[in-house]
Amino acid sequence: MTWQGQSKGTPLGYKIFIRTIRIFGIRPAYFLLRFVVVYYVLFARQAKRNLRGFYAGIPSIAPNKISSLIRRNFNILGESMIDRFAFLLGKGQKITYSQQGEQYLEQFVKDKKPLVLISAHIGNWEIAANLLQKLNARVNAVMYRGEGEKIKALMKNEVGDVHFNIIPIADDISHILKITQVLKDGEFVCIHGDRYGAGSKTIEVELFGHAVLLPLGPFQIASRLKAHHSFIFTVKSSKYNYHFTATEPVLCSSPAEVAEGYVRVLEEMIKNHPEQWFNYHAFFKKDADN
Repeated sequence: MTWQGQSKGTPLGYKIFIRTIRIFGIRPAYFLLRFVVVYYVLFARQAKRNLRGFYAGIPSIAPNKISSLIRRNFNILGESMIDRFAFLLGKGQKITYSQQGEQYLEQFVKDKKPLVLISAHIGNWEIAANLLQKLNARVNAVMYRGEGEKIKALMKNEVGDVHFNIIPIADDISHILKITQVLKDGEFVCIHGDRYGAGSKTIEVELFGHAVLLPLGPFQIASRLKAHHSFIFTVKSSKYNYHFTATEPVLCSSPAEVAEGYVRVLEEMIKNHPEQWFNYHAFFKKDADN
């Protein structure tokens, strides 16, 4: 099943949380989140079904733990959203982070060398973007044009512009030309490697022994443009702490080689933090085909 280009959440719901954080801070927003989580646990049937199928395919997860894992998943997704808003509103003083591999990125910034950063919908990408800003990296995030346009407009009105340049994925090759140019300029390109839209070219890999389809584009960019790439993730390690990881940047000769390295790192991240897997479509090929 392809991703449909829409994320959970509504502009009204986002506005309520933004106003709560602005006036009262993070703790009251976390309290309000409890009621939202109950709603999703009761009524988000398709998301629960897909998560259940995904967790059932991970050998280290006991079947009797899946229901509680799904509830934790919805709760941490909400907390990650609140933390994101808090950062943008200047209310994120409580939030701290630890890191592993940040020195690799610092060196590329210092040398003004281009770097492709490939991540996934696990943990909190927006927190990672904030950390990259602290490194004074020039960051370009590649995103689908149609995802949550109303929510993006709301975010701009409520909390201001994001701190990175957005390169929208177009139907033609215009986004490829923009990516090529910013890499030539020695900038960073950030892209997710775990979702693809209808009509996108894909590459098949194995995750936990199951066939999955990933978008070919991110791995082609890293290999064909002969740019170093690093896999980055930022996961929540405690209530107000995030752990940022970046693998050592490498060069690969083929998209398949990049994808294989990516999926091995992704597999380890999911194994350690299954509650922070925020893909709610059927991910394994066997489930998507049903």
